[in-house]
Amino acid sequence: MTGGRAHVAEIAFLGFGELGAALAGRLVCSGHSVRAWTRPARDAAGAEALSARMSAAGVYPASSVEQAVSGAAGVLAAVPAGASAEVAAAAAMHLGEGALYVDLSAASPAIKRAGAARLAEQGAYYVDVAVLGTVAVTGWATPMVASGEGAAAFRDLATASDLEVRTIDGSAGDAALVKLLRSVYMKGRDALVVEMLLGARRHGLEDVVMDSIGGPGERVPFRSLSDRVMTGLAVHAGRRAEELASSAEVLRQAGVEPIVTEAGAERLRSLGALGLREAFGGERPEDARRVLEAIEERSGEAPADA
Repeated sequence: MTGGRAHVAEIAFLGFGELGAALAGRLVCSGHSVRAWTRPARDAAGAEALSARMSAAGVYPASSVEQAVSGAAGVLAAVPAGASAEVAAAAAMHLGEGALYVDLSAASPAIKRAGAARLAEQGAYYVDVAVLGTVAVTGWATPMVASGEGAAAFRDLATASDLEVRTIDGSAGDAALVKLLRSVYMKGRDALVVEMLLGARRHGLEDVVMDSIGGPGERVPFRSLSDRVMTGLAVHAGRRAEELASSAEVLRQAGVEPIVTEAGAERLRSLGALGLREAFGGERPEDARRVLEAIEERSGEAPADA
C-alpha cells in the first residue's frame, strides 16, 4: 500500500490511556468521528475518570472490540505491549478489507511481525508505530515512526491532523526495533538517574549534583553527543571505567546498590581492553561511526545484517 488515504471518516481506538486520549482528541478536532473501547475500569472512580476522559476527547464509547472496530477504516491500538497480540487477534476478526490497523504499543518486533501476518490474512494493512517521546510532555505532538505495509497511509492520515509521523523503509517490526534500541539509552539513562539521585540525596548533595548537569556540553543534538562520547571513549575508556567504579563505591557507601553503575564500569573496561587507544594512536578519531567500526573489527561483533 503506498498511501493516498488522506481522510478516514470512522476511526476506532482500542485502549484509551494517556496516548489514546491525546491522539483521539486531535483526530476529533480534525473532523474525524472516533469511537473507543478499553477494558472496564477496576472501580467506580476509575470508570468515572475514563468516562470523563472520553467525553473530553469527544469520542464515543464502544462496549466491545467488535463494536469499536466494525466498519472503521482506521483502528489505532494504544494498549500495553503485553496485550498487543491478544488485541490484534480480537480486532482481526472484525476488520474490513483495506482497513488500517495501527499498533502503537511497545511490543517486540516478533510480536508485531506476527500481527502483520495475521492482519494480512484479513486483507487489512498493519502499521507498526514507535512512539518516540513523552506524551505527558508533548501530547498529540509526540513524534512517531512507522513501518509496515500501511505506514504511508497512516502518515497521510496523521499529517492531515498535524500529527508527527515519519515513515521508514522496512516491514512491520522495524519501527519497534527503533524504539527498543533507543530505549537502551532512554530507559537506561532513567535507571542511572535513579542511582545518581539516591546517592546524591543520601550524601546531602542532591541540589548541587542536579545543578551541575545541564551546561553547554549537555545541550547538544544527540548525534553530536554520541560523536563526543564515542570518540572520547576510544582513547579514555579505561580511565572512565575506573572513575565509574569509584562512583559505584560512593553509592554503596550511601546504601545504594550500584546495579547500573557497576554494569557501566564493566562495559567501559571491556571497551578499553580492545586496545582502541593504541589503534588510534592516542588521538580521538573523527566520529562515532569510526569507533563503532573499530569495535566490531576488534571484537568480532558483526552487524545484524552482515
